[in-house]
Amino acid sequence: MNKQILRNIIFVGLFLVPFIPFLVSTELFFPFITTKAFTWRIIVEVVFAAWLMLAFLDTNYRPKRSLILYSILGFLLVIGLADLFGSAPLKSFWSNFERMEGYITLLHLGMFFLVISSVFKDDPAGGWASWTRWWNTSLVASFLMVIYSVFQLLGLLTINQGGVRVDGTLGNAIYLAVYMLFHIFIAMLFMWRNWQSVILRWTYGILIVLQATILYHTATRGAILGFLGGILVMAVFSVRNKEDKFVRRAGVAVLVGLVVLVSGFLAIKDSEFVKNSLVLGRFSSLTTEEIKTQGRYFIWPMAIEGAKENPLLGWGQENFNYVFQKYYSPEMYKLEPWFDRAHNIFLDWLISGGILGLLSYLSLYVALLWLIWKPFKDVDEERGDKSAGFSYTEKSILTGLIAAYFFHNLFVFDNLISYILFFSVLAYIHSRSQGKILLSAHGQVSGNSRPTTSHPALAKMALPVLGILLILSLYFVNIKPIGTNISLINALQSTQTPGQSVLAIESFKKAYDTSRLGRPEVVEHVTSNAISILTSDISVEEKNAYFNFAKDIALKQSEEANGDSRYELLTGSFLSAVGLLDESLVSLERARELIPGKQQVYFEIGSVYINKDEPLKALEFFKTAYESAPDYTGAKIIYLIGSIYAKDQVVENQMLESLRESEVAFDDRIIGAYYTNGRIEKVRGLLEDRIRLDPANAETYKKDLETLAN
Repeated sequence: MNKQILRNIIFVGLFLVPFIPFLVSTELFFPFITTKAFTWRIIVEVVFAAWLMLAFLDTNYRPKRSLILYSILGFLLVIGLADLFGSAPLKSFWSNFERMEGYITLLHLGMFFLVISSVFKDDPAGGWASWTRWWNTSLVASFLMVIYSVFQLLGLLTINQGGVRVDGTLGNAIYLAVYMLFHIFIAMLFMWRNWQSVILRWTYGILIVLQATILYHTATRGAILGFLGGILVMAVFSVRNKEDKFVRRAGVAVLVGLVVLVSGFLAIKDSEFVKNSLVLGRFSSLTTEEIKTQGRYFIWPMAIEGAKENPLLGWGQENFNYVFQKYYSPEMYKLEPWFDRAHNIFLDWLISGGILGLLSYLSLYVALLWLIWKPFKDVDEERGDKSAGFSYTEKSILTGLIAAYFFHNLFVFDNLISYILFFSVLAYIHSRSQGKILLSAHGQVSGNSRPTTSHPALAKMALPVLGILLILSLYFVNIKPIGTNISLINALQSTQTPGQSVLAIESFKKAYDTSRLGRPEVVEHVTSNAISILTSDISVEEKNAYFNFAKDIALKQSEEANGDSRYELLTGSFLSAVGLLDESLVSLERARELIPGKQQVYFEIGSVYINKDEPLKALEFFKTAYESAPDYTGAKIIYLIGSIYAKDQVVENQMLESLRESEVAFDDRIIGAYYTNGRIEKVRGLLEDRIRLDPANAETYKKDLETLAN
């Protein structure tokens, strides 16, 4: 194949990458994640295949050695071993639809790095100009994201995650924040490079202001603090700048400005203005007491304990859930039910890859800083070309970017877009460090360029082999998982449509059988929708077939999950819901052994014993759940319900006294328990309480009273 055609394929693919953040398809499950991820993977696989062929034809396009290249290869090797010997290798490799990470994503990031660092560096069309065009394309994309976000702020577009924190087309304010964080510093870099052009200086400057405004309105504390920290680092280096007096003065001014900004905020942090501000209020409320209510307060110590257990290679990617269940604290009832990340990228890699994994990840930062600040001697000394290196000011800006990203990652985990941007920076610095491969004034590769391949026959053989491998990769990595994803979303839509249960069953089965990626999520939805399908108007044969299908895949998933309490609980709840009470207890007891502090497990076990007409035994489990966290309102209500069934008046009175009147009156489960146990007067009393507490809906409650009387 012609080298120019291969280059064109690669360049088109690479210049599409900056626009991936805008892709969202409601036809896919987790549309803000999967649409971008599948598109990214397809682009990378195509350009990687084209690059392999190009590198085979022309040795100038093969990877060049650098500390960054070795660091990335070491990182991929260590994490690959950690995944292979981890708790759930298949899960570590494929991840799931919600995250779309796993080792498969790391491999694509590695491929992306090899392609963009090799091709852009040796671009005969203009050398470093390729990187300049690519970064400017990314900055144009960030400007479009700014416009979209402004429309969200104005109420012209819906904020996808709800609330008032803008999220652009990324579906998460945190993801938008780190996207803006990267581009602010990249815009600074190019503003400085084009400082002599008034138009470009103002263009980049205005863009920086707009990006910073959107960053502010994401109300993401980690990213905003990271931005301020990055500016601080940049200013400190600028003060030491011996190349430019203006930069030194600017650095001093920024340091003074930061001191004034922080001091001013501390002085007014308790004012009404600050408290009424979404963003400033989030900073002013950041107290020791608030921190104790956040997930990080619980899961960071968990991560440390988990790392101690598997210190060398960790647990493998996507396996934080095993640490979570082992060190779960009952006090976490007020948080989200399941955590699959430590919300700190360094702790995440410590869990995923152990000490070796964390060190290999940190080596990426070390390699970046080393090559940014390393003086370059391998330049074309005859022409005095120093374009491979960076000016002191550029080094300061890039160091500020790395510091900002590093600090931001102390509080969150990465996502696909931030990974792409980080690996783009890695590739960019790697490329700029290759002083030997500069272009001459005539557009030819100078220095120690190597001859192209002299084996045309082998090149002809390589093309069909690469073509076959590309087709296989596209099919198994993308087409089949996309098929699973679409079938799953079709099944979920069908369950919401009357008369579509048969179609839902067919779609669920197709989703499960098509691809390994997403299979656990398919199982979750098959079981959670079982009752609605089994009580629909389909035939008995179809109900039996669906029941057997749901039961088989639930049990299989529990077995494959290798001791994952979440799937044991899911299976037990499903079996309980369909009336297989003794079988459900087997799974639920396993769940209790795996995560003994989680109240939900005890609620489920107690419910099974209620249905088995063993209320006293149920009350024991409800009591355990309540005593694990006496302030948990949900546990109080369940314990109250258990006491009603067990006819334990002492516990019943104790729980009624501990609950607010409205919490009792408006809980249908409590009314149902009283009604089931023949205590009609208590039901009547609670309905009368509803009339008194909620007069706006009094007529509805009066009808309920009339129905009860009849």
